[in-house]
Amino acid sequence: MQIVEIPPEKYFYVNDGTVIKNLGELPDALRNMHPDTFAHHVNEEKNDFYSWIAGVFEHTSLARKVKSVKRKETMAKKVFTEIFS
Repeated sequence: MQIVEIPPEKYFYVNDGTVIKNLGELPDALRNMHPDTFAHHVNEEKNDFYSWIAGVFEHTSLARKVKSVKRKETMAKKVFTEIFS
């Protein structure tokens, strides 16, 4: 899959200050993310990564794969596989 570049206003701004500029950066960002930071973005009320993937990139197949994921390692693997395979 080709990495889609998006404008800065659509970047994912993580609550720890990290900025994710495209889906290609997401797996490493997830792997390096503190568990508390991940929990801020993915919890019982929301999944910000799902919303970003579905809303900004309109990547419905990947969005479906990460929608119910609650572990950052699992999400990183699913994103990596979808983007780089």
